[in-house]
Amino acid sequence: MRWPLSSRVNRGLVAIAGLGLVGWLAWQNLADELAQPTDTAGGYAQRLDNATTWQYDEAGQLAYRLESSQAIHLDQTTTGDHYELDSPRATLLDADPTVPPWTLRAERGTVTERGETVELAGSVHAQRQPHQERGLLELTTEQLWLYPAQRQARTDVPGRISETAPDGTPRWHSNAEQLALDWGDKILTQTGQVRDEIQPGTTDKTD
Repeated sequence: MRWPLSSRVNRGLVAIAGLGLVGWLAWQNLADELAQPTDTAGGYAQRLDNATTWQYDEAGQLAYRLESSQAIHLDQTTTGDHYELDSPRATLLDADPTVPPWTLRAERGTVTERGETVELAGSVHAQRQPHQERGLLELTTEQLWLYPAQRQARTDVPGRISETAPDGTPRWHSNAEQLALDWGDKILTQTGQVRDEIQPGTTDKTD
């Protein structure tokens, strides 16, 4: 049976249009598969929820434990790979297991990919429980850098360190523009303007 010429032309156009639609859909599917995934929220490489990391010192002893409700891995050309931390909590361990650790918390922070440097920022609070003749030690500042392998910490912004007796009575407190803490050798160094208030009969600030 022969179709009229006009019908054959119409059917040919419909067929061509159908093939074109199938080809377009196939290309769209292939393009979706080949396209790199994007993230409109910031383009992070990896996100970890409820993350915990450990770092060892140069002698191979556990130096600190770092926890965060969320850690986002970023690849930055200027600052290098690092993780941004939300509500970080750190435990700094002394080489002597009988010495209580320092425990720290902050609003946010960063840690380098290999854990060499930790930065805590926003309402940083650190404390160490009483030990021997020392009472509760507390440190507050807005920014603190930790170097776990060397068991050292420092601030470049004002900080306050204080000690209270076991019964809660204040012994002394000290405010300084900058401070450095070597919790391995138990040395506190303060620089810039320093203001101390020491209660009569208490010991000095060295440990």
